Amino acid sequence: MRNPFRPTFGASPYHWAGRSVVLEEFARSLDGYPGEPSRSLVIDGARGIGKTVLLTELEDIAAQHGWIVLRATGRGNSVRTLIDTTIPAKIAELDPPAGRTVTAVQVSGFRVDTELLDVADPVPTLGTRMRDLLGLLRGTGVLITVDEVQDADPDNLSDIAVTHQDLIRDEHHVALAMAGLTHGINRLLDLPGTTFLRRARRFELGPLTDEDARAILLATAAESKPFDDDAADLAVDIARGYPYLVQLIGYLAWNRAGDGITRADVEAVREETIRTMGSQVHAPSLKGVPPAQMAYLRAMADIGGEEVSSSEVAERIGKKPNEATDTRGKLLDRGLIEAPAWGKVSFTLPYLGEFLRSDNRSTRIS
Repeated sequence: MRNPFRPTFGASPYHWAGRSVVLEEFARSLDGYPGEPSRSLVIDGARGIGKTVLLTELEDIAAQHGWIVLRATGRGNSVRTLIDTTIPAKIAELDPPAGRTVTAVQVSGFRVDTELLDVADPVPTLGTRMRDLLGLLRGTGVLITVDEVQDADPDNLSDIAVTHQDLIRDEHHVALAMAGLTHGINRLLDLPGTTFLRRARRFELGPLTDEDARAILLATAAESKPFDDDAADLAVDIARGYPYLVQLIGYLAWNRAGDGITRADVEAVREETIRTMGSQVHAPSLKGVPPAQMAYLRAMADIGGEEVSSSEVAERIGKKPNEATDTRGKLLDRGLIEAPAWGKVSFTLPYLGEFLRSDNRSTRIS
């Protein structure tokens, strides 16, 4: 038997639960007219919360409706890749080029040669490439997805957004879904060329409900090593609604279990689950965070608890509450903390406080 859980970033789980509002809205929009609001989606959230998986689900829905899917990434020159590689490949699939070219014709002893003069072709743009592709479609459209927006070049994002808006104005069936960390999405919406995306449907992904997390665990393991009730309860409690943790705790417990997953199996892999969360999620999330912001986070961790007083945090870092407001605001923009109540702050990532209080060392193998 193969382990059915998939704690790998971007890998779609075999069983899905939650996020139905986004999927249903998008599916309905594809049956509508050009300019449907839910054909322009902006999705943000913390690392491991399921943004890439949700993009994949949207791509699957579009493909089921007969739409062409163009996948871009925030890394590299995404616009140039679309113009030079991705879109031409789709055009070639829909309208294959002729395999033979006539260079001369000979009839009854007479030969006629033709010469093709060199004419400079116009330099293709994202807009012209998209129109070439859309011209081959009947009754369907094109979806562009862009992942890891926080890593993207602003000019690339602006070019994609402006092209999308122009195609909507010309009544073309197009859709655009962008996903990234919260601070990257905020940066995107501040760009001059992406003003219209502020009116797009924006979804901030939060934790799964306990019911959804439990449903995923039970359904995924049902045909191989099923969870007993106590094991499922403990796994849900450890996962805290975080999709990556749901897959990770399921994966590790499944590997340890015999014919079925018991509470003892889940308890035995608790520490490894939290440690792996630290190396795979917390460490990348804290990369590049300035010292002042790290000091704020460590002060929160030292105080402990689900929610802490922002005034107490400021006091711990040697500042007055109003002097720490800017640091607090930048951490809110990064999506590392949230403000659940007036004067309170809390971590958005499960177990981040524990990670900051630990030595943060990787496991050394002899």
